[in-house]
Amino acid sequence: MFADDTVLLTGSNSSELLDINTYISVSMAQQYCDSNDLVFNSSKTKLLALGRLKDELTEPPDLQRVGTTKHLGVILDECLSWKDHVDQLCSRLNSAVFVLKRIKAVATSTATKTAYHAIFESHLRYGIILWGGSTIDNLERVLIAQKRAVRVMAGLQPRDSCREAFKSLGILTVVSIYIIEVINHAASRGNLPRMSAVHDHHTRHGNDFSLPIHRTALFSKKPCYAGAKLFNLLPQDFKNCDTKTLKRRLLNWLKDRSIYTLDEFKTSINSFH
Repeated sequence: MFADDTVLLTGSNSSELLDINTYISVSMAQQYCDSNDLVFNSSKTKLLALGRLKDELTEPPDLQRVGTTKHLGVILDECLSWKDHVDQLCSRLNSAVFVLKRIKAVATSTATKTAYHAIFESHLRYGIILWGGSTIDNLERVLIAQKRAVRVMAGLQPRDSCREAFKSLGILTVVSIYIIEVINHAASRGNLPRMSAVHDHHTRHGNDFSLPIHRTALFSKKPCYAGAKLFNLLPQDFKNCDTKTLKRRLLNWLKDRSIYTLDEFKTSINSFH
């Protein structure tokens, strides 16, 4: 629940149970609204079905089933591809680049950089631990928009490389932001056990996360799993830090490197050991 937005979640391995639970949940919500002088607006109530059973489900009466829906500024789609969300994000970022050009023409470099963080990076960061691990293409599209913004601030031509500009401006690439956010999520709020909790042996990998066996690619994109996997690649002295120190050290390390892909990060971190 958030303000006047309410989400009902139900799950099952049976399409029949999902249909029943959905119908009961919506009926209870309607009854609650009727009993408390609230208006249940069925025209604004959407049903989004996810998972392998989505094509077998039926929606309750007077309820619209959709393939995508927006919740708290994040666009969810039935395949969790995040393509629609990234489409909207790139549109906003491209508009922000235009604004940065106008600001750059009349303001100082410091003011332009402040504007970048306010009107560009703030949108880029929102929900990144969710959509950032979806596909390489999604990250690449956002990175292209970010490069345009950096070229504007650094006064570069459209075809000029902006790797050094990222460093000189002290700006993290979208890939670096994703890496920091998911590692911090896994280290501070993730629910995966450490290796030291799995066995009694004192090994140098005791602080590593124990990664569960999984069967689907979607599971590997979960923030807790993706962050734990990246955390395990870090040098030992990074892993021994508390979460606040870890985030600061990662931030400083990544600011010195313009990381464009996750493969670049893995290569850089291996050479850092």
